Amino acid sequence: MELNLIAAGIELVGTTIKSISVENSIVDVEREAKRNFGLNINEPYFESVEDGFFSQMTLDFKVEVEQSEEQKFQLKMSLEGAFLSRGEVDEKAFKQLVGVNGAAAIIGMARGKIEAITANIFNNGKVVIPFVNVIDYYKSMAEEN
Repeated sequence: MELNLIAAGIELVGTTIKSISVENSIVDVEREAKRNFGLNINEPYFESVEDGFFSQMTLDFKVEVEQSEEQKFQLKMSLEGAFLSRGEVDEKAFKQLVGVNGAAAIIGMARGKIEAITANIFNNGKVVIPFVNVIDYYKSMAEEN
C-alpha cells in the first residue's frame, strides 16, 4: 500500500504552511465558547511535466473562538499541497482529482496542524475543525456566484 496515494490517478507530493497568523487572548478554551470556521479553496495551478501533470493548490483557513468580549482567538493559515498525476490519467481527470480529492487531502492535513497548534497555544483545550464535504463546498460557491 502506498501511503501518499490519495486516489487512483493522483499522488500527494507534500504540503507546506505558506502563511500563518495568530491573535489570542484566551488561556483556557471553554466548551461553550463560540467557534467559527472559514475555508477558501483557491484556484489550483497546473502544468505538464515529463511523465504527466503537476499541480499546486492553496487553501485558506480561518478559525475564530470567542468566549467573551475580552477573550478571543483567531488563527489564519494558508496551506499549500503539491500533487502529481499517477498512471494513465488525462489532464481533465487530473484536474478533477486535484479539485476534489486534493482539496480534501489538504483539509485533512490542516485539521491535524490546527489541532496541534492550538493545543500548544492554549493552557487547556484545542480547536478541532469540522469535516468538510468538498463537493458541497463547490456547490455553495457556485450558488453564491
